Amino acid sequence: MSGAKRLGLREDWAVVPFMSLTLLGFAAAVYDFTVIQGLGFHFGPVNLLGLAMLLFGGYLRFMSRRQLMRAGLTMLGSSRLVTVEAQRLVTDGLYRRIRHPLYLGEITRNLGFTLILASGYGFALVLLGSAFLLVRIRREERMMLEECGDEYGEYMARTWRLIPHVY
Repeated sequence: MSGAKRLGLREDWAVVPFMSLTLLGFAAAVYDFTVIQGLGFHFGPVNLLGLAMLLFGGYLRFMSRRQLMRAGLTMLGSSRLVTVEAQRLVTDGLYRRIRHPLYLGEITRNLGFTLILASGYGFALVLLGSAFLLVRIRREERMMLEECGDEYGEYMARTWRLIPHVY
């Protein structure tokens, strides 16, 4: 890796609609559940799927962050794309087959929350916000190619972005 780098909002603009739509989706899900559904929780397959997604997504996020911290990335609390000088490219563990398990965990967890509350409104808003995360992934990959060069290019050639054999 070359030196430390943190992208500004002009370059990392997709984080704003992602976070805004996700928070709006959470608020819509809670509103839908409390006001429209009248707190009428009926445990069923949708809620169970949501719980499984929430737990799986949370696990993916936790393990991905842990692996990145071990590689020297200490600015994981930042909402901006960041590389640091002591960071090494992580290509093992969860990163062996997919390049962005943390984002996969984020998307899965967020959608799972809306399904637990059985909110189609919240689900739609979080899904729309997740589309901006896909835009952000492309920007992050350009940054990583600039920072790591051929090593990252080779890593891209042998891995999937989010879901093995799909994307």
